[in-house]
Amino acid sequence: MTPSLREFRPFFRDRLLDLLWRQWTSLGVIGQVSPWRLTPVDPEALLLASCTLARHDARLFDAILDWLSVNGHYLNIQRVRRLLSAKTFRGESVFAAMASKASTSTHAVKWARSTHVPDRKNNPEGEPLFFMPDGKPLPILHAPDADFLSHGLVRERYENRGVAQSFGTHDCASLPLRLRALIGVSSRCEILTYLLLNGYGSPRAVARACGYYPATVIKALAEMEVSGFLVSRTEGRQRQYALISDAWRTLFLGDARPRWIAWPALFSALEQIWLFLDVPERDGQSPLAQASSLRRLLNASVHDNLASCGLGLSPFAIESHAGEALLPYFIERMTEGLDVMDKLGS
Repeated sequence: MTPSLREFRPFFRDRLLDLLWRQWTSLGVIGQVSPWRLTPVDPEALLLASCTLARHDARLFDAILDWLSVNGHYLNIQRVRRLLSAKTFRGESVFAAMASKASTSTHAVKWARSTHVPDRKNNPEGEPLFFMPDGKPLPILHAPDADFLSHGLVRERYENRGVAQSFGTHDCASLPLRLRALIGVSSRCEILTYLLLNGYGSPRAVARACGYYPATVIKALAEMEVSGFLVSRTEGRQRQYALISDAWRTLFLGDARPRWIAWPALFSALEQIWLFLDVPERDGQSPLAQASSLRRLLNASVHDNLASCGLGLSPFAIESHAGEALLPYFIERMTEGLDVMDKLGS
């Protein structure tokens, strides 16, 4: 028997949390899961997805804060703000609170512009940061953390437990961070990662996949070509760029041939699906009403993001599943997608 959306919700949440744990572990968080290995992890997309999803796992959330104290200077904060400004992710207030914690470190200037306190007129007492498996707020037994409270979020005082270390230098997962350590934190690291995995790309395709403004990528690629390590050619109306030698792939990837995944698009879709499922009132709706709301969500952007993110999934046949028939089809396809992601990281 196919599960309902209510039954699918905890399954989907737990699979997403496992994905987050695996990716953070591959970047230096000390955990008990099998690290993500075979495809590069996108640190900014991972962080923003965690701002929403890790609220259902306080241990993971605080491990991420520990990680920021060790590796946060390798994050591209400008790219985080770009993804937030594009309305790609919904955890802006949580990210601002995390940035407030990170701004107390030796890299305070890097985070300062991201600590803006949101307007709390509608909820001056704040909202719970963490939730238990049944969806109820995690109880607060002591005085709340002042930094998070100033951002409208209520939680116990955060204490660094030392469960993070520097990222590894041998797996594909940490490639973006390794490139940043080598050449600096800039769009060129994502551009190089894209070209290494895809072989070539146009500025617009690279910008869309990596979450940058096209103008940023156009300028960077033009300057990188001057080095002599990139070449370009015009195909139709587009200019395609590529690295001049496969030696680059051997240098950074060894014998591995990982798949390119557009994590901003994929994590955005997964976050939107979770936020759709995590609505208590949804359980009281009829299957037809649930299917109608789900259809609107998929047609808005989620379907396109899932189809174009690089997982290799065929497009959802939304129109072929009328009415409430969309629900079991959606659950089946999302379970398939989660299984594909598991294999990509193993």
